[in-house]
Amino acid sequence: MRDLIIRHRGGSRDERTLSKLWDLSRKAAAAIDDSACKSLLLRADGYGADLFSESGHLKWARTEMSGAYFLRLQILRELDAFHARLLELQLEATRHAVAGLADNLRSRRRSAA
Repeated sequence: MRDLIIRHRGGSRDERTLSKLWDLSRKAAAAIDDSACKSLLLRADGYGADLFSESGHLKWARTEMSGAYFLRLQILRELDAFHARLLELQLEATRHAVAGLADNLRSRRRSAA
């Protein structure tokens, strides 16, 4: 998804790229059961709708940057937050697994003694 946003500047109607973004987002959301992740992807989808539209990007323009550039940054920010959340979930799962292994090891030591 990051590569798609980096390679496509937006700022005009591009249904093919928007469709690809939404398809990747839908697949990512289906692969993870976490409301925070789904929310981040949903926001990226919304920004993408404006980025790859004829005029939706214009309302996001800033004095120092175009609306399309601003939207690309927002999407990348959401994707970075999504990645960070995935790492957080992975860390929680690893900690849980380690705690379970430690409990099993303690139980075996008690049984052997």
